[in-house]
Amino acid sequence: MSQHLACQLELIHLFVHVVNAGGFSSAAQELQLPIATVSRKISKLEQSLNTQLIMRSTRKLRLTEEGGALFDRYHNVVAQFDRICGQTINEPQSTLRISTPVSITSMILIEAINDFSKQHPHIQLHITQNNSTIDLIDEGVDVAIVGGAQPDSSWVSTSLGVLNYGLYASPEYAKQLIELHHPKQLVDYQLIKVWPLFNWTLKHHNGEQYYYDGPAKLTLGDLHGAIRAAVGDGGILYGPELFAKQQLLNGELVHVLPQWAGEHRRISILYHQRRQQPLKVKLFIEFMQQRAATIFDLF
Repeated sequence: MSQHLACQLELIHLFVHVVNAGGFSSAAQELQLPIATVSRKISKLEQSLNTQLIMRSTRKLRLTEEGGALFDRYHNVVAQFDRICGQTINEPQSTLRISTPVSITSMILIEAINDFSKQHPHIQLHITQNNSTIDLIDEGVDVAIVGGAQPDSSWVSTSLGVLNYGLYASPEYAKQLIELHHPKQLVDYQLIKVWPLFNWTLKHHNGEQYYYDGPAKLTLGDLHGAIRAAVGDGGILYGPELFAKQQLLNGELVHVLPQWAGEHRRISILYHQRRQQPLKVKLFIEFMQQRAATIFDLF
């Protein structure tokens, strides 16, 4: 093998690692190389091929069409080579950055995330919980779990399932609701509003719809706190049944106006381009899609 060819293969090997790691910094850490060295060698590969492989205009790694084609051609070869050499390309040693709303991780997804972490001990998870809209690329997010409309059309969206909303109250507070027959009467009672649906859309099984945008006794940004408030006789909560499932099962909460159904809010996982996903992202997406069927309604 000529020295030039060996050098070219070394650069391609590094390029595949950069793509799988999701960036220069993660690849440098994985391969125990200075970031400057990784960047310089990728530039050398681009010069030798006389084409740009990676766009460097954002903090998030993006491949050009030529870069995607090169990765598709060689990533399996590099994976086989690394397995022979005893390296861990199938267990990337890097950080997966995940963005989620405040409540959904701690109340619904933490067991699944724990199981993923146990299966892939070499992947560190950094989870940012935020109810506000953030710039996913500027924040360096690899994967985002969101509800409702997709905030950034440049991301790929895959549905995990649906949260079905309804009205709930404690059995003690429900004793005060004997005269409650229609949502238009809700204004006469203590209500608990919680992010993200501060205004409520309700639909009767006969097709009648009602939109409530009136006042509330308590407004929160955290579903766990809102459920505890409802359990503590604080009023009527409009929230996702999945989050209140345990309280409904053990009798701490009961359905209010059960003939009126709330909204169906879709939960999705967002990620960057399909073809050139870093391995850590691909593993997480596949895992969450498998687990979603046991967590969410599939409405």
